[in-house]
Amino acid sequence: MVVTSAVVRTVTAGVHRHWLLGPIGHRPLGHVRRWRHPPVYRPLVDLSTMEERHVIITYRLDRATIQELCTQLEPDLMSAIRHPIGIPPQVQVLSVLHFLASGPFQTTVAIASGMSQPMFSNILSRVLSALLKHMQSYIVFPQVEDLPTVKGDFYGLGHIPNIIGAIDGTHVA
Repeated sequence: MVVTSAVVRTVTAGVHRHWLLGPIGHRPLGHVRRWRHPPVYRPLVDLSTMEERHVIITYRLDRATIQELCTQLEPDLMSAIRHPIGIPPQVQVLSVLHFLASGPFQTTVAIASGMSQPMFSNILSRVLSALLKHMQSYIVFPQVEDLPTVKGDFYGLGHIPNIIGAIDGTHVA
């Protein structure tokens, strides 16, 4: 049996490469690309197919508020799409809202949203930056002259004095 070519594995500075060698004693024919995993395309989340109750449980907002938020953030998120298979702005917003509402690991939300964890991490940064630009239209504190009324309203709800605001949150163990 005569070996006419071979694949040689080299490691240089921690980078693994595979080379296809020509007939023994000849120069290498070139680098052999090996994909560790083929790309996996998962279905993306779609708000229109979900029941309203499920939308509120999953994202802590109703459908109308989410659509308004998507419309407001769309210009910021569209400019961030760099490749033709970009994630639509609505899917970006929905995946980040799900992450903020439930607090699991990024990988869990990424899989549920139909994207990889590194892609979700990138989208999380983009959407949070876009949200910060519009924060004043969503986070409002009462004016000084309204404080007694607000305190009275909160006292009427739970009989706790001197409350001027509340934040929805989830305790994640």
